[in-house]
Amino acid sequence: MARLNGPYRLAPVALALAVLVGGCGGGSSLPELSPPAFRTTTAEPTPTPTGPRYGADGLDLCQLVDLDPLAALAVTVESTDPTPPRATPGAACLFKLVTRSGHLGSLRVEAATPATVADAERLYRDRGEFTVMLPEGGVPGLGDQAAAFARRTEPGFKYAEYMIHVRLANLMLLVWLAVGGNEFVPTDQLAAPARTIAGAALALVPHT
Repeated sequence: MARLNGPYRLAPVALALAVLVGGCGGGSSLPELSPPAFRTTTAEPTPTPTGPRYGADGLDLCQLVDLDPLAALAVTVESTDPTPPRATPGAACLFKLVTRSGHLGSLRVEAATPATVADAERLYRDRGEFTVMLPEGGVPGLGDQAAAFARRTEPGFKYAEYMIHVRLANLMLLVWLAVGGNEFVPTDQLAAPARTIAGAALALVPHT
């Protein structure tokens, strides 16, 4: 089950992988942030090569994703949202986070499992090409293809994002971590837990 050890406890789940980040408290009205919409494309199905075929439909990522890697960020879970990907079969969970300083953050874990490897390759390529985040390079040891992206913005506070997307056969996995604060969270402090969560999430998706 998703959990945080030590003092980082799950808040009651009010809603059960779009990232939403707000700002600190104090009564101020801050803009609601969400990941940029990715363009998706469709094509005629092509035969899937011999090998595993993944299926994430019905997977409860809100319960299965282990949040222990986030402990060093000193965040708690405010709510979760299990809305699946809109454009392709799969599963997802958006974890809304709160820092000790009262800033909001989020973690989105999404496992998209289109019908074919070619469709997953296309989705992987499109997400890399159309994100507004800056490339951080390849991520070795994850899937058949894996790359990372990062971005820093200041919508009234310091907002740092880190995203990994991975393709393994017909599985497209996305891990998107964002944390707000008075100062930017260093990229490596976001990269380490994001990579750990991505590696563990790959093993959660069943295949035939």
